[in-house]
Amino acid sequence: MSAPRKMSSAWISVASVLVLCAVAQAQTALPPASDASVLIRDVRIFDGRSDKLSAPSNVLVVGNKISKISAEPIAADSTRKLTAGELMGIGFIADGRDEVLTATHENLQGGASQIKVMAGGGAASAYDPLDVPQYTLDEMKAAVEAADDWGTYVTVHAYTPKAVRRAIDAGVKCIEHGQLLDEPTMKLLGDRGIWLSLQTLEEAPATASEATKAKKKTVVDGADNAFKWARKYNVKLAWGTDLMFVPAQMTNQNTDILKLKTWMTSAQALKLVTHDNAQLLALSGPRNPYPGELGVVAQGALADLLLVDGDPIANLGLIADPGKNFVMIMKDGTLYKNSLH
Repeated sequence: MSAPRKMSSAWISVASVLVLCAVAQAQTALPPASDASVLIRDVRIFDGRSDKLSAPSNVLVVGNKISKISAEPIAADSTRKLTAGELMGIGFIADGRDEVLTATHENLQGGASQIKVMAGGGAASAYDPLDVPQYTLDEMKAAVEAADDWGTYVTVHAYTPKAVRRAIDAGVKCIEHGQLLDEPTMKLLGDRGIWLSLQTLEEAPATASEATKAKKKTVVDGADNAFKWARKYNVKLAWGTDLMFVPAQMTNQNTDILKLKTWMTSAQALKLVTHDNAQLLALSGPRNPYPGELGVVAQGALADLLLVDGDPIANLGLIADPGKNFVMIMKDGTLYKNSLH
């Protein structure tokens, strides 16, 4: 077993606990390893009998049996610890070049179209300060080299100049976030032709910790300079919302686009969220899950179409109410909404 890996605690929902069961079932096909142990930390458990989830607990698996369940910390020794993200299959914890190579290969073999690396601290997470880079140059180069062998690219989660410059040196093709960049680093992105996926984020909810509120506010306040400098230095911009895991929040996606009018015209905003995003996705080459021309309305292009009741260039606000103003929605040639008849 490798030495214990660094990681933060995690909270797991009912769905994630069910994934845990599926993972355990899938592993029965693997060769038995009687001395192998896995520590799953800070999860709420559905035990198959109770009518509610447990208090936050730790679960130790040794071999093919659950060895211990406790609300108190369990000594790790050389135990492999899993986070909620790993249990849900959305991420890997990897320390050192060899583990980064393994994680990158496993993601790509599992069907990933590109690789995202957490190159810096998070705004909403509890245990990683914003100013701290999270991977060495060699570790990020390992991910870039492995992705390049598969004909695709690496993008990184990063806010600060230090984290972003290290990622640039490693050869990444896109920066996710970047709200805390200084002007020289933003110019470097433009000079190198590196993409920047920016968001107009909201401040942390009232239920968040004071530390998280402070971090999130720093990021939100930095968006104005980031957009201004990105436009000034002709940085290739992509658009993302950073909305995940909470389906109810997805209704905010289109209203978030309206915020772009602070820095660009309606036509520029529409081009950003359609054509420009498609150009970034195309960097995944043979791994691209959208074979064909995406993000444009043109002969031979993929038929992903919205029919809007009105002119969104004259009134971008129309897209904020898709239920009312999107009278037809077509994806990949299939009609999902048609109010014309």
